[in-house]
Amino acid sequence: MRNRWMAVVSALIMVLGGCGGDTEATTDGSASADPTATSDAPDGSEPETLAEFFGWIGGDDPAAAQAQFQEQETKIQELVRLCMAEQGFEYIPATQPVPDFEVTFDQEEYAREQGFGITTWFGNEEQFFGGPEADWVDPNQVIVEAMSESEQEAYYEALYGPPDFGTPEVDEESGETYYVSEGFGGGCQGKAAEEVYGNEGGQQLWEVFQPELEAMYERVQSDPRIVAANEEWSACMGDRGYDYESMDDMYMTVFEELQKRFEEIVGPNGGYADPFEGWTEDEINVFFEEKTPEEVDAYFQQAQADVKQDVDQAALAALQQEEIDLAVAAAECSHDVDDLYMEVSNEYEAEFIVEHRAELEALRDND
Repeated sequence: MRNRWMAVVSALIMVLGGCGGDTEATTDGSASADPTATSDAPDGSEPETLAEFFGWIGGDDPAAAQAQFQEQETKIQELVRLCMAEQGFEYIPATQPVPDFEVTFDQEEYAREQGFGITTWFGNEEQFFGGPEADWVDPNQVIVEAMSESEQEAYYEALYGPPDFGTPEVDEESGETYYVSEGFGGGCQGKAAEEVYGNEGGQQLWEVFQPELEAMYERVQSDPRIVAANEEWSACMGDRGYDYESMDDMYMTVFEELQKRFEEIVGPNGGYADPFEGWTEDEINVFFEEKTPEEVDAYFQQAQADVKQDVDQAALAALQQEEIDLAVAAAECSHDVDDLYMEVSNEYEAEFIVEHRAELEALRDND
C-alpha cells in the first residue's frame, strides 16, 4: 500500500490545482461570503483556492499555464548557464519542447486505451513516450563528447552535484551504498531549480502548514458530500465486481499490486533492461569511450528487445487487460465525482485562506 505521504501529496495536487469563485466554507461545509476579506483574485473577488492566491500554474487557461511553464524553464536554463560559466564550463541553455497543455483529456477514452498506465506502456513505448520531446537532442552533448573522461566527470559534477550528493542508502541485496537525491538535486541544475521553484509559495506552504494541510485533506474526505459520493462510487464498482470503499482506497492499493505482478512477469527492473548487468565500472567506461552515440543507442535498444523476448506475452496481455478493465470501470463510476471533489475542496481552501491570510501573504510576498 502506498504510504501516507503519497496519499496526502496526491490529494494536494488535486486540491491545489483547482479554481473557483468567491466563497469560503463554514463549519458545516456550506459556502458563505466573507465581506471583510481583502480581494486578491484577478477579477476582484475573494481568492477561493491556494492556486489562485499564489498565482500558480493551473485554472482554465492552458495557454497561460504553458507560457508560465516555458518562462520558468527558460529562467532555470539561464541560471544553469551562469552557474556553469562561473566554474569554467560552457553550457548552452537547453529547453526541451514544451508539452501541449491544451490537449483535451477524456478519462474514459484514456482508460480504454491505456488503463492507468502502470503496465500498459510495456510494448507500447512509442505510444506512451513519443512526441517531439522524444526526438529532442541536448545541444550540450557535443560539448561533453569533446572532453576527456576526467573533464566529463568534472562537468557532470558541476552540473548535477557530486556522486555522493543526497542521503546514503544501502542496497539490501548487494550491500552497496547508493545516494538518494534530496530537494531539487545538486549542482548547478539543482541550485537553479531551487532558485526558481524553491521559494515559491507551494514549497514553503507545505513546510509551514503540513499538519494543517493534512487536517484540511481529512476534512475534505469526511465531508458528507464526499462520503456520499464515495459510497455511490463504491456501489457502482461493486456492480462491476470490484470491492473498494472509495477511489482513494483503490489508488492506495492498485498501483502497488499491479506493479508487483507486472514485475513478476517482466523482471525486477520494472520492464527496463539493465544493459550493464554483471559489468565492472571499468568495462562500462571503456564501452562509452569506444562506442559512438549511435552504437550506444543501438546497444540499449537491443538490450530492451532482448528483455521482451523472455516475457510471457500471454500473461502480460492478461494483466494489461485487467488493468484496462479496472480503469474503465473506475472512470465510468466517477462521473461528476471529480467536479464535486473540486467544489468541496475549494470551499475548504477558501476557509483556510481566511484563517491563515497573514501567514499566506507573507509567503507570497517572499516569492
